[in-house]
Amino acid sequence: MQGGSCRVTLEGEALGLIPEKGAPTAFDLGDVDSFVAADYQLSLKLYTGKIILLSQFGKTYQNLCHDLLEAYRSRTLQCLLLEDLDEIERFDGHAQLDSPERSFAGHAELRLYKSNLAVLPETATGVQWRLAEIDSVTFDEPTYTLGIRSGSDRLILTKLAKRTEEFISSLQSAMNDLSDRSARILHSLFPFLDPDQFQTVANLMKEGRATAVVKLLAINSRTVPALLENTVDKHLEPYFDQLRKLTYDENYFAGFKLIRQEAEDAAAEGDPPEARAEGHEQEDEAVRAPESAPADAEGERESVLHWFFFPLVSSPAAKSPGNLVAWESTSRSGRATYFFRLIPHDQADQLRDPAKAPPVIEEAIRRLNHALALLNFRREPIYLPDESLERQPRYRRHAIACRRIPVLQQLRASYLGRALHTSPEAWQNQVQTILAKS
Repeated sequence: MQGGSCRVTLEGEALGLIPEKGAPTAFDLGDVDSFVAADYQLSLKLYTGKIILLSQFGKTYQNLCHDLLEAYRSRTLQCLLLEDLDEIERFDGHAQLDSPERSFAGHAELRLYKSNLAVLPETATGVQWRLAEIDSVTFDEPTYTLGIRSGSDRLILTKLAKRTEEFISSLQSAMNDLSDRSARILHSLFPFLDPDQFQTVANLMKEGRATAVVKLLAINSRTVPALLENTVDKHLEPYFDQLRKLTYDENYFAGFKLIRQEAEDAAAEGDPPEARAEGHEQEDEAVRAPESAPADAEGERESVLHWFFFPLVSSPAAKSPGNLVAWESTSRSGRATYFFRLIPHDQADQLRDPAKAPPVIEEAIRRLNHALALLNFRREPIYLPDESLERQPRYRRHAIACRRIPVLQQLRASYLGRALHTSPEAWQNQVQTILAKS
């Protein structure tokens, strides 16, 4: 324990405490798990378990509390990888999250974006929900309770007071806008579908959510040929074709996502030293917009990322699935194929059972897809070692995100390697090396 008079400094995302006696300390605001203000005392709980109490600031307390809370929320948004998104509106209310991974209840600020909803509680770490992954929105008028469900997760919102209807309207409008932009992309890919078929495809292939191509074929036999023709860049076809030959049961998964290019990605030059030492080439993360990309409200063309998941066989001659999936971005930004373990080693026996394998594969790909979408398909948080994420300032927020968000931890734990698109021959050699590790 340490206590006494101190000076508090706030610079960017760093908070410093300089005591009159003893050693100073400084930490990233992203390392704060909860921020509680009560009775002229601030309580900051760090992810390490340490609690910092700040009090006796007199007349400066209100300003300190306001500025520190704003800085804390801004850093939380950066660590949730949302700071580059277009914000629509902010709301204050009470949020209760019920999820297999975590739960909390308390006052929270809600920030609605064009494609995401951020929930920033004061007594717990913040969370984000992708609007495309919301399954239902219900409102109980007698209790003025709003329920939002995504898979097994449920978010209950109350105490929005007079802004309840405004929040519901804004949320529904943002979800409708996203559906409209997604529908335009799907129509450009599949203009031959009749209205009933189109509605079925739109329900399956939502923005940011991969779906099995066999399900698309069952709707209309022309869907998959049209999809490949419109989304696989010519110089990536050799790699794509090789992955299809290694795919289990000839069933792979396709998805698309509207992407905003970050300024830091556009300005980035060269790989980190660790990647250069391994002979890796820099992967351009900027995504160019194909002709089918829709224009947004300001008339700017949105970038669309198209990708595929290939569950691979255990060996070229085998007919059973291996514990391996390849992720291939087929937009012009694709520079490498990424390989992940489908499920933990101790669960791999499920893949040897023909009855259990398909649902296990689909659920594993759903989790991988969800994690990649939360990253906005940034590549560095996947392949950079922990030390690089922690040490380099530009990746520090990614390190915090991977520590805070369980599915990102699982994503990095399942990563096996990447094969660069330098040439088909060199790529094939890298793939064989990765296959040997799976």
